[in-house]
Amino acid sequence: MLRDDDSHQDQTMQPRRGRGRPRDESMEPAIMQAGWALLAERGYAGMAFEELAERAGCSRPALYRRFANKRELIIWMLDNAARDTDPALPDHVPPRTVLIENLWGFVRHLGGPAGVATPELSQARRRDPELSAALDALYERERRPYMVALDAALNGALSADEVSGLVDNMVGAVLFRAGLQSQKLKLAQVEQIVDQALLAGRAILRKRPASSA
Repeated sequence: MLRDDDSHQDQTMQPRRGRGRPRDESMEPAIMQAGWALLAERGYAGMAFEELAERAGCSRPALYRRFANKRELIIWMLDNAARDTDPALPDHVPPRTVLIENLWGFVRHLGGPAGVATPELSQARRRDPELSAALDALYERERRPYMVALDAALNGALSADEVSGLVDNMVGAVLFRAGLQSQKLKLAQVEQIVDQALLAGRAILRKRPASSA
């Protein structure tokens, strides 16, 4: 998905770079694997850096050089999982295709460890306002390519709030069905979700007086 300039990214999105020795990036796959396993077994509240370090084969100081707390760890895990399913699109792709490919990438994202963790994180965010805020910030960044593509598909005729609502409907439909209900969505179903959003956008335009379209 599209990414903002680093100067505009929320600080909760980036793992903390601590002082001292540089990070050993070769440890990151082991940390990721151990993190997903621990989240599935213990839940967010039960995650502890001591056990995570033991499973990942690193020290607690090595973890704290990367992450100030488990909230930063979770956001890093989700962000990396999303990057793994980002679509590789050439330039000048039709907006509808951009929407379909990004939404299909989201389906694949939810088909991996992040999808298994979705119900647990949905519960955990209700008890942890800081986790909730960090997840919201990550979602805002991940939804921007949808905003740009849907706005282009409708020729910039809708307001930002209207486009935002349609994007939420698209992403929410996939999140509910694939993430919370563990349904196996097919590409044709993703295409249908996108086309429904486009039809809804055009319906909004038809209801407007000609002077405000």
